[in-house]
Amino acid sequence: MDKDNGQIEKSVAELTLLLGSSWAKTDSHFLEKRRRKRWWKRGVNHKVPLDTISDLNPQPVALWMKLLPLGIIFFCASFNLTILQNLKDSLIYTAVGGQEMIPFLGTWLALPITVSYFFLYNQITERLPSKYTFYAAVTPLLAFFTFFAVVLFPAHMWLHPQGLSANLSGTVPVGLMGLVRVVENWTFSLFFCVAELWGTVVISIGFWTLANEVCSVEEAKSVYPLLGISANFALIVAGNYIKWINGAYKGGNLLAFHPFMLKLVGSVLVGSIVMMLAKSFIDRAGWVKEGDAPKGPKQSKPKKSFREQLDVLRQTPRIRNLTVLVIGYGVSHRLFEFAWKGQLSLLHTNPVAYQAVLSNVSIAIGSLSILLMLTGRVVFQRLGWGCAAMATPLLVLLMGGTFFVLSLLGMGPHASTALATAAVFAGAVTQVFIRSSKYSLFDPAKEMVYIEMPKEQKVKGKAAVDMVGSQIGKSGALWVTQGLIFGLGTVTRALPFISVMFFSIIFCWLRAVVDLRKVINEDKQAPSETGLPNDAPAIIAS
Repeated sequence: MDKDNGQIEKSVAELTLLLGSSWAKTDSHFLEKRRRKRWWKRGVNHKVPLDTISDLNPQPVALWMKLLPLGIIFFCASFNLTILQNLKDSLIYTAVGGQEMIPFLGTWLALPITVSYFFLYNQITERLPSKYTFYAAVTPLLAFFTFFAVVLFPAHMWLHPQGLSANLSGTVPVGLMGLVRVVENWTFSLFFCVAELWGTVVISIGFWTLANEVCSVEEAKSVYPLLGISANFALIVAGNYIKWINGAYKGGNLLAFHPFMLKLVGSVLVGSIVMMLAKSFIDRAGWVKEGDAPKGPKQSKPKKSFREQLDVLRQTPRIRNLTVLVIGYGVSHRLFEFAWKGQLSLLHTNPVAYQAVLSNVSIAIGSLSILLMLTGRVVFQRLGWGCAAMATPLLVLLMGGTFFVLSLLGMGPHASTALATAAVFAGAVTQVFIRSSKYSLFDPAKEMVYIEMPKEQKVKGKAAVDMVGSQIGKSGALWVTQGLIFGLGTVTRALPFISVMFFSIIFCWLRAVVDLRKVINEDKQAPSETGLPNDAPAIIAS
């Protein structure tokens, strides 16, 4: 009986890894199994041969030994990220009514703090062995969160220069009052910007650097998709946990929220301790090797200038359209999120009610992300690249457009609570889809375009898209909203202009998808080096 149970457990473990490996095969390996070169053809849609346990090159037991600690780290980091995002937004949007503060926070405070922290991170990587950099990078963030919850937050009434914005309202332009509130509520502003670092420092750099060092390329095919499910499951757990913690809140002034602040920040500390214990297990396992000292001066390729990167965009239609896709996603999401969270704060004026909505959104994002991870591959297989690439901007246009229309109607003579509630609900649906579709539809569609590029064009193009498109997408919306607020004074006055920009960006995004599909189809019809059309079936050696 014990032998049968052991065999069942082994089969379940192997099946889980096999599914993870299968989900990862949306690139050249999948094309190879279809005996095709390209994604774009929709004429004959051959079925993909089923994977078997023999497709798992690494041993399942060895994979699970790596998957479990990495999954725990990713789960805890994502759990903490959800709590910190909800806390920072609720403090700024509801506690101080600082919707106009957000553009100034992003450009005048968050950017210098980010640059300073990455200077510190570089010093850490140079002075400490690699196995200690993760702990050293995370510890300062945890120390600040603890200091804020225990000291700064309960003393904010004495630390903030109360009445500064009121005293300067007659002398400072209305468009700069958001910057004045950043200074007046400096402890909340500082918490907002430091909390922004968690996702980049702990997840983007710390976790993925560790995962890439622990897993080989073959192991990553099975492990990484399951890690994505772990992170999205963390959103579901964190959303429900925040609602449970805040369930006892009875209202009152901001200081009445302090016990709940302590519990949430304490949960971040506990999650971080679990995360570090899992990291120490990886260190003891010896999967990450310290690099050998370099022999002689290191020869590095000269970095391309910003002008050279722009030349790549101008000369290559595929890269140019990919850049528009990335900019379209980044700018439209930031513009929408800025407007939606502002409307949400008008409807839910205390931190707990505001966090309850964000928690429900996190739960929905986690659930839909897992569903799309399971079904997104089918969209590419059955409907083709074009439909998959169009899905994100079309649904963002539909739901985001509904939000902006309802919000603008709410500013008119027919304004009502029901209209405001409907606008916020449409915004919540948009936020859920635009966040969950990024990793299951948008990113795969973008990365598939690189597969068929020549190696040199692929390297140069990806660097150009990451450098130009990502940076403009991240900061462009903040500078635009800051300019609108400076010129018009309030977000309410700027909302019509924000909505026009939102629709314009979405149409540019859709046009880029159409143009990119046209370029791909033209390349497909062009004869290849063998004299055959590029969509001719590939001959795969058995």
